[in-house]
Amino acid sequence: MSLRVLIVEDEFFIALDLQDQVEEAGHVVTGVVRDIESCRRAAREKPPDIALMDLRLADGSSGIDASRWLYEAMGVRCIFISGNLDDETRRILADVEPIAFIGKPILGHQLKRELDRFRDRLTRRIE
Repeated sequence: MSLRVLIVEDEFFIALDLQDQVEEAGHVVTGVVRDIESCRRAAREKPPDIALMDLRLADGSSGIDASRWLYEAMGVRCIFISGNLDDETRRILADVEPIAFIGKPILGHQLKRELDRFRDRLTRRIE
């Protein structure tokens, strides 16, 4: 089973690298977006199983707000990717049930491991 993954990252080259890593891991990228409004549009158009979420997005929008919308409106959980994953940020994000936190720079084996763990949990739940 491959996951449908929405990438929410405002840095072009990081987003491109994430897309490559997700696809190399055998999953499908449903969209690559850079702010909360495009996140909402993309998620409604092609509902993801999971999102890769940066905390600071384009136009001053927040990955925290985007992740809350995904979780509350669509039941989609996130892997948070950021250079700022302190204890306070983790506490604020606890209510959206994060899958994982990965610091930047992103190591491919970390991302693959977390995607595979989530996929395996989904697969067990379906069976």
